Amino acid sequence: MKQTVKIKKIGLKKLDFSLHAQSHNETCDLVRQVSPEITEVPTELADEWLASTREEIDLIKEPRATIYTRQMREKDAERTRTATFIFGIVRTMRFSPDAEQAEAARRLSYLIRAYVRMQNISIKRRTARIATLLFDLNKPEYAAQLNVMGLTHAVSTLGRIQEEYSEMSLLRNAESAERSGRKKGIVVRRNSDEIYRRVVLLLQFAYLRATTDAVRETIETLVNNLNSTSEHINTVYKQSRAQRRAKRPKGTQTAS
Repeated sequence: MKQTVKIKKIGLKKLDFSLHAQSHNETCDLVRQVSPEITEVPTELADEWLASTREEIDLIKEPRATIYTRQMREKDAERTRTATFIFGIVRTMRFSPDAEQAEAARRLSYLIRAYVRMQNISIKRRTARIATLLFDLNKPEYAAQLNVMGLTHAVSTLGRIQEEYSEMSLLRNAESAERSGRKKGIVVRRNSDEIYRRVVLLLQFAYLRATTDAVRETIETLVNNLNSTSEHINTVYKQSRAQRRAKRPKGTQTAS
C-alpha cells in the first residue's frame, strides 16, 4: 500500500499568541510558494489562511503591565488633596484680618459648600464633581476672589491634575479594548488551526494522487520545509518554557 508523507504536529494549542502567529505565517508562506496544481490546496483556501494569519499578527500586542489603575488611584488622591487644600484656605480665610480676603472667602464659601467631603463618594462621582467645581471656579466673576486669596495657581493645578486623570482613564479604556481584541484573537487562531489541518490533509492526498516523481519530490521538499519549521517552533517553545520556569521562585515549580 502506497504511503503518504508525514507532517509533524506542532501542538498549536500550547503556543502563545506570538509564536502561534509566527508558526502560521511561516507555514502558510511555504505552502503558497508551491503551485496549487501540485499541492491541491485551492487558492481560495490559501488566501483565507493568509488573511487569518495576517489578522492574528495584527491582533498581537506585546503584553504590558496594567499600571493605569494604580496611577489613576495616585492621581485621584493628588487631586483630592488639592481640592481639600482649596477648601481649607477658603474656610480659614473667612477669619482673615484682611477685610478683602475675608469677603472673598465668604463669597467662595457659598460656592464650594456643595463640593466638600468628596472623599466619601465614588471616584466616578468625584471626577464629575471636580469637573463641575472647576467650571464654576473658572468663571470670570470668581477670578478676583481667587487672586486675592492666592488660589489662582492652586485652581490651575487642580485643572491640570483633572486633565491628567482623564487621559489615564482613556488609556485604561484603550487597554481594556485591547484585552477584548485578544479574545477575538482566540477565535482567529482557531480558524487558522482549522485551515492548517485541512491543508495537511490536502497535501497528503496530493502526494498519494501524484502521477510523476517530479510532483512527489516537490511535495516531499515542501513537507521537509514544513517539518523543519515545526521543529524550530517547538524548540523556541521549549526554550521559552524553560526560561519561564527558571525565573520562578524556588518552591513554585509545577510538575510537568
